[in-house]
Amino acid sequence: MHLDFKKLQVFVAVAETRNFSRAAEKCHLSQPTVSGHIKSLEEILGIPLFDRHTREVLLTKGGLLLYRYAKRLVRLAEDLEREIDLFKTGGKGNLFLGGSTIPGQYILPGILGKFKQKYPQIEISLQIADTREIASRVLEGELELGVVGAQFPEPELEFKPCFEDEIILIVSKNKGFPQEIPFNLLEDIPLIVREKGSGTWYSVKRELKRLGTPLDKLNIVAEFGSTEAVKQAVKAGLGGAFVSKRAVQEEVQNGQIKEVRIEGLSIKRNFYLITPARRTLSPAARIFIDFFDNYR
Repeated sequence: MHLDFKKLQVFVAVAETRNFSRAAEKCHLSQPTVSGHIKSLEEILGIPLFDRHTREVLLTKGGLLLYRYAKRLVRLAEDLEREIDLFKTGGKGNLFLGGSTIPGQYILPGILGKFKQKYPQIEISLQIADTREIASRVLEGELELGVVGAQFPEPELEFKPCFEDEIILIVSKNKGFPQEIPFNLLEDIPLIVREKGSGTWYSVKRELKRLGTPLDKLNIVAEFGSTEAVKQAVKAGLGGAFVSKRAVQEEVQNGQIKEVRIEGLSIKRNFYLITPARRTLSPAARIFIDFFDNYR
């Protein structure tokens, strides 16, 4: 059985896009060529790889088995290509990095600026999403590294603490809250929260659970997908919110937003550098990790 690597690349593209046209665009091929590669693979293996009777092109059980191995082969080939390119060019390369909202907006830009000064030939792509989404993209190989705001069980990822953070409660400057309130009054505050995949909200829920406070006791009035949206809603008086102290330092200092301390509640957390546990990192990623460790 002879499996052509180019055909495997095309197969992985179809499996991931679930569409022959999008796979053709991704591979810079015509759609008939993509269809021909898939047909050839099916003839070589003697099994159907895709179910074409639905709106999306879905893997069959045999296709799923091939995908598990083909994806690893394709990723390994991409790693090799980057390694050779970096070796030949003496420092050029591409770094695909992800950051959850707080590190992505408030920590990584400054670090990447200094990194770019030292390694100007490395091209950087930074994607920002919530913690769960960044972890998922690293897991799938779309990103090589991520910096996120929470750690959770995932054997295929390694989490390394890198920065400390504090999560605080903020309210509108016009709401007349005292500087500190009893813990039991937290249930009376209308709360704006982040989406379920947020590392900030994950940390808050974990601490409240530890203290025996059921989430259904909280007065949650809105859920937003970004820290900036939360801050604007707090300023407008919609409610209070738990946010990273790093994200609101300027607003608290200039009086746009007020920090309220809660007796008996202190939420500290780490940010984590996440890497794939079993995938070889590109030279650019390894260079960044060394720089990142020394930067801290």
